[in-house]
Amino acid sequence: MAKGKPAAAAAGGKAKKIFSRKEGGVYDVNVEELMHPGGRQALLNGYCVGRLEGHEEEPSAGVAELVDERAPLLPQVVKLAPEAYLEWVAAPSTGHPVMFANPVVERLTCTQWYVVPLLWLPVAAAFMWRGVATGGLSLGLLPASFVAGVLIWQLMEYSIHRFLFHFDPKTPRGIEWHFMLHGHHHKYPMDFDRLVFPPGIAALVIAVFYVLLHQLLPVSWACSLLGGGVAGYVLYDTTHWALHSGRADWLVGHVLKSSHMDHHYVDETVGYGISSTLYDHVFSTMGRHLLKKAA
Repeated sequence: MAKGKPAAAAAGGKAKKIFSRKEGGVYDVNVEELMHPGGRQALLNGYCVGRLEGHEEEPSAGVAELVDERAPLLPQVVKLAPEAYLEWVAAPSTGHPVMFANPVVERLTCTQWYVVPLLWLPVAAAFMWRGVATGGLSLGLLPASFVAGVLIWQLMEYSIHRFLFHFDPKTPRGIEWHFMLHGHHHKYPMDFDRLVFPPGIAALVIAVFYVLLHQLLPVSWACSLLGGGVAGYVLYDTTHWALHSGRADWLVGHVLKSSHMDHHYVDETVGYGISSTLYDHVFSTMGRHLLKKAA
């Protein structure tokens, strides 16, 4: 067999691997990623570990060759020109590479999905309880304030995704922030360890909204709305994990999954909602074929 470029590490080494031959290539395929929505080409490109004699290909000098996926990515991508970076990050890969050179920072950016509900649902319940305990909110109004908090979060989720995560980087620092915030996820949408926010980042966002709401509203309403918002965040992160992992399609539904896959693999200017498509409908950012299907 001809010597080939090593493939990226599989998902934690947990899944069984299948070795197959296709058109002269040898592929190390992770069973968990056979459902990769990027299609056949993404799988073939991402898992080719070598070529059979007589089927060798000429080395490519394309954008993909500018980044060594076996080494930490962040120090490399900041050296790319903005146009080259955007071209590279827009081509989905099935790898699970190292993002940071510092192993401690690298570990802190990886979070299992179940950490989110275990950590934040009790916090949401505590905020809701405080909204009633302060005496400013009746039990009858609690469900309404909870739903309002969830809807406010979904608007923030949509806005952050659309206007912050998808900004156009022009400088090395801009590329650095773009890649850390969202670029890595678009390049490696099947990196299961980075489908939810690390607790530290989530705590910072929640703290900002805690201060803001307490400046604008009475304590009872601020706490109850924040409780609904935190529950909305839990729904957002767990839904995002379900959309990419394929392990809870019964929970997310066909329309939501199709919308998010459109965002990743068809057109990144549609499908900004993660936990629902409500604000995609409101702001006309649903994918065209989904709108036609609904009509």
